[in-house]
Amino acid sequence: MKKITSLLTVSLLFLTACGTEQAMSIEDQAAKYGMTVERYREEKAAAARMNMSWEEHVKMIQGNGHMDHDMH
Repeated sequence: MKKITSLLTVSLLFLTACGTEQAMSIEDQAAKYGMTVERYREEKAAAARMNMSWEEHVKMIQGNGHMDHDMH
């Protein structure tokens, strides 16, 4: 019984530690993708308008370069 209690305690501590990880700030996220905060926000909004996930949108703009959204 003591082993089960110890295992449960360790598991809960592990899960608690994983859950306390802070989300990246918008500045950190923009830097991760090599963008200014303004461009990061614009690209996130563009992805939402196109009903794309952020990951799909990043792949698209990295593969094709920056698309001019004002052309249409």
